[in-house]
Amino acid sequence: MAEVKEIPIQTETEEKTEAEASPENKTTDSENGGDKTLVTRMREMAESSLDTIKSEVKKVIEERISTVEETATNVTSEAKKEVEVIIQRVREQFEVEREELLREEIEKEVAAAVEKVHDEYKGERDLLLRTAAEAENTKKRLQADYQRQLKFANEGILEGMLPVLDSLEAAIKSVNEQVEASDAPTEFTSFNEGVQLVHKQLLDALKIHGLVPIEAVGETFDPNQHEALLITPSDDVSEGKVIEEFRRGYMLHTRVLRASQVVVSQGPPEVDETDTPDDNNENATADEA
Repeated sequence: MAEVKEIPIQTETEEKTEAEASPENKTTDSENGGDKTLVTRMREMAESSLDTIKSEVKKVIEERISTVEETATNVTSEAKKEVEVIIQRVREQFEVEREELLREEIEKEVAAAVEKVHDEYKGERDLLLRTAAEAENTKKRLQADYQRQLKFANEGILEGMLPVLDSLEAAIKSVNEQVEASDAPTEFTSFNEGVQLVHKQLLDALKIHGLVPIEAVGETFDPNQHEALLITPSDDVSEGKVIEEFRRGYMLHTRVLRASQVVVSQGPPEVDETDTPDDNNENATADEA
């Protein structure tokens, strides 16, 4: 009996399903009024079962979703922590690199500034050194000029004393010649000695101021110190030597104040080739004969 009842239900269900699928079967359902209540009940049961299944599926899904969400939340929190750690590490690395870059930039700027200041200091130092060198050279030059001017300041006075020395030397020379030529009285000889003494004292006084006589007789002729008035042959004095001094010259320190007027030797006289010693001997023998 149960099985007999089950078959029509399934059939009716299938018919109901077909009726729901096809609009043409709606009239058939309305004609079968007795079976409508069963179909409705079965549909309600099916809907109830479907709702139950839906609620259970939804529950299962929600449980699984909640588990997944919890897992995702845990994973997200861990990932977030890891991301924060990475971000913090990156930030620290960035700060370190930024500090290094800033330090390098600062070091470059400091090095450039130091180099610039060094160049400026070097330029200023070179300028100061050149200025100091120029000032020192100017000082030395001025001192040398001052010393030279001071050294030769009395040049005019000493040059004016030269004729006095010439006169004294001429007087002494003349007196000496007279004394050698004749017997001079004792007073005259004493006077001559006094004049020589005065001449020596005057030379010594002038020597203190840098006036020195130029040695000429017997010395080699020097055009810077000697003035040749005459060139003459000499058997006793070699060529280029001074034979006689007409007027004495003087040096003022290292400068020639007046050159000496001298006579220069030309050397031995040239022998005439036509007048040979053999000819002279023959002539002498002929004269004796």
